[in-house]
Amino acid sequence: MDSSEQKKTTAAPERETAVSVPSEIAQNLKVADENDTFKYDESARNIVAQKSVLAYILKSALDEYGAYTVQEIAERFIEGEPELRKIAVHQDHPDRHDDSGMMSGDDKIEGEPTADKSQRDGTVYFDIRFTAVLPSDGDRIEILINCEIQNNDTPGYPIPKRGIYYTARMISSQRGTIFKDQEYGKIKKCVSIWLCEDTADIRSDTINRYAFTEECLRGDFQEKKKDYDLMTVVVLRLGSRGENSEDNAIRLLSKMFSTDLSYEDKLDALQNEFKISVSREMSEEVQNMCNLSMGVYNKGYDSGYDSGYGSGYDSGYDSGISAGEMKRAKETAYELRDMGLPDEKIARAVKVSLDTLQEWFAEREAMLVK
Repeated sequence: MDSSEQKKTTAAPERETAVSVPSEIAQNLKVADENDTFKYDESARNIVAQKSVLAYILKSALDEYGAYTVQEIAERFIEGEPELRKIAVHQDHPDRHDDSGMMSGDDKIEGEPTADKSQRDGTVYFDIRFTAVLPSDGDRIEILINCEIQNNDTPGYPIPKRGIYYTARMISSQRGTIFKDQEYGKIKKCVSIWLCEDTADIRSDTINRYAFTEECLRGDFQEKKKDYDLMTVVVLRLGSRGENSEDNAIRLLSKMFSTDLSYEDKLDALQNEFKISVSREMSEEVQNMCNLSMGVYNKGYDSGYDSGYGSGYDSGYDSGISAGEMKRAKETAYELRDMGLPDEKIARAVKVSLDTLQEWFAEREAMLVK
C-alpha cells in the first residue's frame, strides 16, 4: 500500500481536512489541475503556430531560410494554416476529424482539451504540422514540417530518436497520397523541430540539427542533395539562458515560455523586440499561459504547504527535517517528474534546491537500474 492509500484509510474525508502534506500536492496537481496543464499546452501551441513565430523558428533551424527576413518567410514560404493536433503519429491510430460537417467559427482550440482526449483514446498527435516552400530558382519544392513543444528535454528517451521516428512516419504516410507504387521521386522532405522549454544550464541556449549526408567512399560521383536530404531533426533547447540568447528564435520562445516575465513584458517583447503584430486572440493566449503557468508554480504555496518550510529553492527540505517528511517530499518529486513537469517547477513545488532535486532523481535512477 502506497502513502496515498494509507492516508485515505487514516485521515478524515478530504473535504474536512486541510491539505498540508507534500504528497497531497501531487494528487491535487494530477487530478484537480490536469485541465489547466492541458490548457497551458494548447495556448503554447496556438502561440507557436502563428506564422510570424514559425518564421523565426525556420530561420534559425534551416539554412535554406537563413538569407531571408522573418517577414519574407512568413508571407512567402509558409503555406496554408498549420494543423494543431489533428494528424496521428502512429500508423494504426486514426487522425482527428470534424464529423459535424460544420466549420468552426473560432480559430482557437477550446472545449474539451485535445491532449486529454488523446490520452484517453491512446492516440498520439503531431503538435503542429504545416507545409513550407523551399526558396528555389527552379522547381517548386514543398517540405512537410512538424513542430513539437517539449516541457522537459530529458523525458526518459533521447529527443533526437523520437524526432527521427516522427520524420520517418511523415515520409511513410505520403504513400498513397503524395506518391504511389514506385514513384519514390515524389517524396517530400520532412522536418521535425523540437522546442524544449526547460533544460539544464549546460544544455540551454543550444540548437542541434541531425540530417542525412552523403559520403563518397570511392570516386567523385555525387547525387543531387535534394534526392537524399529528406529527413531533418532540429532540437532547440531554451532553458534559463534563453531569454538573453543571441539567437532570435530561442530568445523569442524563451520569453514566451518564461514564468518570470509578466503578461505586459511578453506583449512588449512580441511587438517591439520581435516586430510581431499581436491580435486579440494571440494576446489572450499569452495571458492564458501567464495565468496557468503561475498557477502551477503557486499550487504548493496556496495549499497550506508553504507554512513552516521557507519560500525559496534553498530553504525548507534542505535545512533539516524529519526522515518521514523527507520521504514524502521525494515521493512528491517523483510523482511530478512522472507527470512530465520540468525540474525547476518541481523544485519550487517541494521547496528544495535544484541540485538537491537532481541528486534525488539520480539516486532513483540508480535504484531503477539495479
